[in-house]
Amino acid sequence: GMFKMFGSEKAWRAAQDEITSRPTYGLMKQAKLALTDMGHSMTSREEVFMSDLAEKIPVFGKGIKASNRAYTGFLNRLRADTFDDLITSRKSLGLSVDPDFVKSVSKFVNSATGRGDIGGSLEKTLPTLNGLIFSPRLMLSRINLLNPAFYIKLEPTVRKEALRSLFTFAGAGLTILSLAKMAGADVGTEPRSADFGKIKIGKTRYDPWGGFQQYIRLAAQLMTGESVSTTTGRLTVLGKGFRPLTRLDILARGFEYKTSPVASFALDLLRGKSAIGEDITASSLIGQRFVPMVIQDLKDA
Repeated sequence: GMFKMFGSEKAWRAAQDEITSRPTYGLMKQAKLALTDMGHSMTSREEVFMSDLAEKIPVFGKGIKASNRAYTGFLNRLRADTFDDLITSRKSLGLSVDPDFVKSVSKFVNSATGRGDIGGSLEKTLPTLNGLIFSPRLMLSRINLLNPAFYIKLEPTVRKEALRSLFTFAGAGLTILSLAKMAGADVGTEPRSADFGKIKIGKTRYDPWGGFQQYIRLAAQLMTGESVSTTTGRLTVLGKGFRPLTRLDILARGFEYKTSPVASFALDLLRGKSAIGEDITASSLIGQRFVPMVIQDLKDA
């Protein structure tokens, strides 16, 4: 279905129309299930495609729009299907589909698909915040799924499904790491190191955790007050030694790694080096920040 939407705007529109024609569509809207669009409004688009400017690039623009269309259509279908599946399961148990349950389903499905919410009046600031931070909703979704309070607040039957998904995801990730270790790869087991939970083969690192690893590492460093170098393995105690690292420095570094392309471009220019200390040039920065990722991926391939 996703490849059909990649190749045809008509197929994408038909898929969206199918969702809006479902009997449960009213519940989806009421519960604020994240069904995004390809229009000009920033609030209705997926965060990674907040602007449609790249779609207007000659020649490449058609491919970029097709990629955006496939991504958006796939996520909408995934969210709607999961929402309906949980509603159907609820009814099969003879339980009522009450507002608390529907709201919990929406919160779980949104967070599980990278569309976290901050709640209240701050919700309206997220599109603007996206200009400073790369995908704040994605960050919120990862923090939500690592936060025990998120699960406690869910309706009990939704909580069970959310926890089952969490344990399945963790089990799959640990299985991948174990198989890689058995095959001879180097697997990071030190939670205070940036290599934690990653597979190292030569100079290449593979991260199977989909954006969760960074928050676990950051929490471990802040809680222990220690950091471990990925290159030397040297332990650094925060706040000690010459020009010591502090917890504030660790937080600032974590925040900088999440800045948007424009914000990180400005920071790198002001510092004269990249966030990881590499030498930079204006031309390389422009290429890394402003050439659409789909074009960079084609070049790499």
